[in-house]
Amino acid sequence: MFARTLATIHLDHLRANYRQIQQHIQPARLIPVVKADAYGHGAVAVSRCLVEAGAHLLAVAQFQEAMTLRDSGIQAPILIFGRLFPDELPAAIRAGFRISLFCREDLGWVEEAAGDQPAHVHVKVETGMGRVGVLPTESAAFFDDLKRSRRCVWEGMYSHFATADETDKTYAREQLVRFQSLIQRLRDNGRRVPLIHMANSGAILDLPESRFDACRCGIMLYGHYPSRQTQWSIPLKQVMRLTTGVAHLRRLPAGHSVSYGRRWRSERETTIAVLPIGYADGLRRHLTGRMQVLIHGQRYPVVGTITMDQTMVDVGDGPVQVGDEVLIWGDGRDGAIQVLDVAEAMGTIPYELTCGISARVRRVYVDAGDDRRPTAP
Repeated sequence: MFARTLATIHLDHLRANYRQIQQHIQPARLIPVVKADAYGHGAVAVSRCLVEAGAHLLAVAQFQEAMTLRDSGIQAPILIFGRLFPDELPAAIRAGFRISLFCREDLGWVEEAAGDQPAHVHVKVETGMGRVGVLPTESAAFFDDLKRSRRCVWEGMYSHFATADETDKTYAREQLVRFQSLIQRLRDNGRRVPLIHMANSGAILDLPESRFDACRCGIMLYGHYPSRQTQWSIPLKQVMRLTTGVAHLRRLPAGHSVSYGRRWRSERETTIAVLPIGYADGLRRHLTGRMQVLIHGQRYPVVGTITMDQTMVDVGDGPVQVGDEVLIWGDGRDGAIQVLDVAEAMGTIPYELTCGISARVRRVYVDAGDDRRPTAP
């Protein structure tokens, strides 16, 4: 059998990660983050698995991501992190999505769009990320308006860390203090603060005091720690296994160049394996000369510039044949390659790599070794 380029998604690994993280943070509840097509893993299949595992609330970034899940039959509540505009709000309210409020303007939009329906809202608080959220200087007026709202059902309040995955937690703790201060002021004023959530993957590991009622978890669900600067105290399994196959073998003499720009030349006679995967599939060009792949348990270096559709590997005199499976990353039959290692080789983070696997890479879902119906290629 000839191996093809596939992203195999291990739903049993996903379920195991969910349970390990949930056990670690209890009694707080886990809010799985499935934005960006579940970080490239396939949001519909991933969300179904997580809801079956007990997830009470899912989180996405955009209105259309939430609609895709709802249209697929997923009825669980879905929190949308991004701002919703007036043309999206009526459908979002009808679908029961949880709407993030960033400012008083959002309240007005929701009031207009809701009609006779309740709108479930989560207030995003700006504590130091510098992107979106109710500013501390505006919070008193905002919460007065929210209390007067006829349509908004205040369900949650949250903020987001900027540096929770770094060794120095000074700034993260400053953010946490700001958030805690606001919670206390609201309580002192007789406001019942609803579902409170702030911890992301890094904070789940290193800042237990930030767990509150719920924690939002993204990258760890998919089997990767956010960085080497956090604790690795929760056992995780990589959910995606990215593989391809050897499409062609070329025996080249010493001094022969490979690929665009002639950035690599063979120092001796060697065999080059050509793989049918490139940057159009999500194998970033910046990984040129910086990564290895696994064939029959042996690591071989990627050489020459990674191209749109093909990648070249120096296999020397190794026992490699056309059709052999090549592990790009994940847990393989003969070893593993950590996404974090690949990401660090190109100076980025695991999120960027898994999110970057393109739609032309077919996802195949397996659960405890049993194939599930794959998505369209």
